[in-house]
Amino acid sequence: MMNKGKRKKVIERFYGRKTLGAKTVYRLVRRSVKQNKPISVIRLGDVMAKLLARHDVDSLNKVAPFLGIRLPPSPELLDHLDRAVHASDIVGLSHYRESRKLIKMYMEMSGWKPRKIADSFINDQLYEKGYLHRLIHKCRVALVGRASADAARQLKQRGFKVVLTVNLDHADGLGEAMRRLRAHRHKYNLVLVGASVPGRILCSRLKRELRVSAVEIGHMMDAFANPKEWKKPNNRQRFKHRFLRKNQKRSETASIVRLGGHIRIKKFVFSRIASRPSHPLSQTRNQKGRGHAPLIRKSLSVPVVR
Repeated sequence: MMNKGKRKKVIERFYGRKTLGAKTVYRLVRRSVKQNKPISVIRLGDVMAKLLARHDVDSLNKVAPFLGIRLPPSPELLDHLDRAVHASDIVGLSHYRESRKLIKMYMEMSGWKPRKIADSFINDQLYEKGYLHRLIHKCRVALVGRASADAARQLKQRGFKVVLTVNLDHADGLGEAMRRLRAHRHKYNLVLVGASVPGRILCSRLKRELRVSAVEIGHMMDAFANPKEWKKPNNRQRFKHRFLRKNQKRSETASIVRLGGHIRIKKFVFSRIASRPSHPLSQTRNQKGRGHAPLIRKSLSVPVVR
């Protein structure tokens, strides 16, 4: 991957804007919390570029469960993403050639111009330089995402306090996540979100509806949850593929359980019927090759209780 210095040059040259570094972003987030003036910090990588530009979205099919969305995306989801991007105060922009072209195209189509920009890997920089840990230490932080509970446990072992964790692994769960965050609003004054595509939408809603600053940290939630594993090479790909494999196994297991339950019920019904004392009339029917067949066929349609 291109190093930080080269990415900075590519981004600034292409978008014609100066980028914010990790220290500046950290200070802006801290100031927003102190002054109670909420901001939203999100990032636009390759996935977000495709969704915003409505371009080659089908290529995301295999990773849709990891992204926390259904494909094709609904007009409502795309509208929420548009609003989230326009409402954000600091936006990390991709340096990849295809992604930055799509983002630029989206800017021209929608008339959007980000207030402040950073590298789309600003989350990594905040983590690596210790600024995310400082935020957790100095603020009352809520973590949101599928790995938030594990992240909180790991952080607690290192002496950091997380006041609230909220699961969010799919866009369908945004409403429930907001209800939980609203119910416990008095506990926290900053939210760190690692929830893929739905996380971008959540950040803007938190700023607008709950008047709290939110920073979308992406995979850094995984880094918090499993810091040793995160230090190994190809961390992003490994965490993504691991999730997809587990998700596939869960789907297969659920299918087997449903099928297995149906088979067990059928076997149970069959054995009960077969063990009944035969009526003389039914014995006569058995001799003619009909037996209990109509009764057994009817029993096989018994629905499975899940």
